[in-house]
Amino acid sequence: MDFSLVPVTDNTFFNYIYLGLASNGVKLIAMFNTRGNTMVKESIAKDLDIKLLDTDYIDEKKTYKRAILGELLIGGLKLSKVPVLVAKDTAFDLGTDPFGNTNDCDMVLGWNVISQFAWRANPQEGRFEVQTSDFMEPNREKTNQPIINIGFNGRIIKAAIDTSRPLTIISPSLAKEAIDSDEEVRKTLEMLGESLEDITNLSRFTFTNDNKEVSLSSPQIEPAIEDTDIQVVFGADLLRSTNWAIYGPTGYIRLENF
Repeated sequence: MDFSLVPVTDNTFFNYIYLGLASNGVKLIAMFNTRGNTMVKESIAKDLDIKLLDTDYIDEKKTYKRAILGELLIGGLKLSKVPVLVAKDTAFDLGTDPFGNTNDCDMVLGWNVISQFAWRANPQEGRFEVQTSDFMEPNREKTNQPIINIGFNGRIIKAAIDTSRPLTIISPSLAKEAIDSDEEVRKTLEMLGESLEDITNLSRFTFTNDNKEVSLSSPQIEPAIEDTDIQVVFGADLLRSTNWAIYGPTGYIRLENF
């Protein structure tokens, strides 16, 4: 399997990853998003080879039109006739992060494209790569984001990866279990005189992936995912803080701390 380098841009907004892509000679900045569909800004679409499938927006809430993008270059990977959504520019307005940065991009590279290929990255080296050979048939099980199995406290649990979230979220019950099983974290809370009800973030969440221990700092405790099938949703912080590879068609994901 061969890989090609993909430029990583210097755009800064939360922990999001931004890539330099191109289409018909037009340079594009794309957010790498392991959820949902690929979207293009309406103001950018007029300069691209795009065939609209809808004459009007889907509805008042979903302010986008379905379309086919004639060409998309991702590093050395050239794609033709890519299904995309052409969305109003306001759909890309995500406000500001704590440092006042905004989501300045031309498009979102979504899971409908990401899931077709293999990807790998070393954030410390600024290296981001995409597969350019030995393609496999994509997984026929339809999901709008990757779901992986991780090891935690001697059992296997399911976790999602959603890089449209800047930070990882974890259910309160899983957070309590993580605290109870991590003596260092437990002692820190006891020293500070805090209980689980007092905190909104774990200092550390440790799990295994492919028989390797991986630790992630400061996941947020989120009551909304309590009693759901997936009680860990990894955000963009996971891909910023590990060496990783996503093999989309097989659903295999490898993670490793620096």
